[in-house]
Amino acid sequence: MAPSLFDDYVDVPNVETGPDFDAADDRTLRMASQPVDKALLDSLIRYQETFLSHVESDAAPEAMARAQTAALTDSGLTLKTVEWGLSVLRAFGGRRWTAQRLQSKLTELEATSGAEVDALRQRIQTELKKQERHTEALGRRYGPDTVVLLREHEPVLVALHTRLTKVLSRG
Repeated sequence: MAPSLFDDYVDVPNVETGPDFDAADDRTLRMASQPVDKALLDSLIRYQETFLSHVESDAAPEAMARAQTAALTDSGLTLKTVEWGLSVLRAFGGRRWTAQRLQSKLTELEATSGAEVDALRQRIQTELKKQERHTEALGRRYGPDTVVLLREHEPVLVALHTRLTKVLSRG
């Protein structure tokens, strides 16, 4: 990648090379981003748990509004921080949920053989590698320390992602 005006930006070094424009876009977004630390992650988890405790049984608009107010109060976060933080958790949770589903499918296919199964297994392994690359690429957008922290809490975050998706997709 060509030298940039931002190459001397201390917190976000320009490590991209080649024509990977997504990397440059991620780097630009990273400069506008804030890191997710343990305290913020704990507050975002508390927000999601409180929100879900209110809306899993009643997803009416009024219930969601009450849940939002209760979750903001319980987490101690501002709406802006919650919206930004949840976008990070959705990006991570979606990638990891997909990776877990693919891994489960691979496990199911272990006992089966044949040309068609081998071709399917290869496609799944290719997609799984792609999901891992995309997960790692989140480090360019949100910071590598953020991705390390999210991976440490992956089971909880994927479970919350799954529950929230189920509630919000009831339509």
